[in-house]
Amino acid sequence: MAHAGKDRFLPSTHRAKAKIERITSCFNSWIRVSEVEVSHTRRDGMRDHISREVHDHGQVACILPVDRQRGVALLARQLRVPLVVACESDPLLLEAAAGLIDDGETPQQAAIREGEEELGYKLSDLSLIAHAYSSPGSLTETIYHFLASYSLTDKIHDGGGLQEEGEDIAVEEIALDELGEAVLQGHLRDMKTIILIQHLMLSEPELFF
Repeated sequence: MAHAGKDRFLPSTHRAKAKIERITSCFNSWIRVSEVEVSHTRRDGMRDHISREVHDHGQVACILPVDRQRGVALLARQLRVPLVVACESDPLLLEAAAGLIDDGETPQQAAIREGEEELGYKLSDLSLIAHAYSSPGSLTETIYHFLASYSLTDKIHDGGGLQEEGEDIAVEEIALDELGEAVLQGHLRDMKTIILIQHLMLSEPELFF
């Protein structure tokens, strides 16, 4: 039976009638943190105020290149400092290539650029499968998730990222059935990568099973 309120997945600006009352900058560098006070209408119809620290980090594009003929995909493995802070035993994270979208750049252009810089391949047939907030409790960051195609003939260099940005990335080509099993067993630790692989498993199961 169809659910009532068929527009529940569409953007709505009128329900909460949220309004920014005050923004105070707390930190402004590579990341920006502000204290934001917002007034809004509660579900009971009463107006209320809430204050939150918000981390503004811009927008991100990530990309998972897939070679469907050979049944493999390209991923990056790199040191992630927050994993060190979180006392992870292995701070080298296996993930889809990703990076911030530069000013004047489209998400597609950013995804292609990151794929070339980090993975060393010229990518094609980009498909946007999700545009979502990564952690809406505190971050403004949204991530554009792309699938792409590649083959061995598309290699342009060894990848590894940009040294001037402190990147030291190992490029790994992994079988899709192995990645699917890793998702099912809970062995992957990066959310954007899990989203991309799960989408591929649902939309093209013949690549995995």
